[in-house]
Amino acid sequence: MKDFADRFIASTDRPLGGLETILLVEDDSEVREFTGEILCQSGYFVLPADSERQALSAWKQFGKRIDLLLTDVLIPYRCTGAELARKFQRMNPKLKVLFMSGFGPEICAGDPALASGWFLSKPFSPPVLLRIVSSCLNAGRVSSETCLLRELQHCSLPR
Repeated sequence: MKDFADRFIASTDRPLGGLETILLVEDDSEVREFTGEILCQSGYFVLPADSERQALSAWKQFGKRIDLLLTDVLIPYRCTGAELARKFQRMNPKLKVLFMSGFGPEICAGDPALASGWFLSKPFSPPVLLRIVSSCLNAGRVSSETCLLRELQHCSLPR
């Protein structure tokens, strides 16, 4: 995966990110590292977390600076991505949220916050990740829960 990410990043003309800070919550270490690497090398400041505990710790230290919560829908142990988003949005209503899952958008049907929010299907390619992150960060505030997404993407990583 890293070779593909390195080739992709080397081919971009300039970083896409600005001064935005992204809290990345993903329990799969390979997905977390791949995603974090793409985002960091594209100009974003990334706070990686593999659990609710690590996410809460990062929030405690950097919460006022976090612009986007990029979280897996299913987080191991006690918390879901939607529950984590609700906790953080109570403290920062302007926080943007992007949910991701390997199960597809149908996993979001049971929760209004998930069903109305930005969604990224796993696996995803670096261009899709960067396009959706940028779109979410640059979208106007349209609801108290999350940004709305009308487009679902189904991309896969090259083998």
